[in-house]
Amino acid sequence: MEKTVKIGGQDITIRALTWSEKKRLKKEGFNISKLDIEGDNDKLVEKVLEISMGESFKLLDELPMFEVYGLFREVFELTFFEEKPAKEAKG
Repeated sequence: MEKTVKIGGQDITIRALTWSEKKRLKKEGFNISKLDIEGDNDKLVEKVLEISMGESFKLLDELPMFEVYGLFREVFELTFFEEKPAKEAKG
């Protein structure tokens, strides 16, 4: 599953992680399923976005932290939650 998001004035395509990518991250010591609320998650965020963003990953250094973590949240949602179709407005 992919999604295009606008970050820093640019359209960036992100994608969900595959099962094998999640397992590989876990072998490297990163567990995307268990974020440490009080810990340092920067390395995990960086690894996940590197996988998800492909060539666009190089744009991260120019983004504010809130946008980087926002991208991570988007990838997390794509990876773990089924996308629901938008409800039609009733009028």
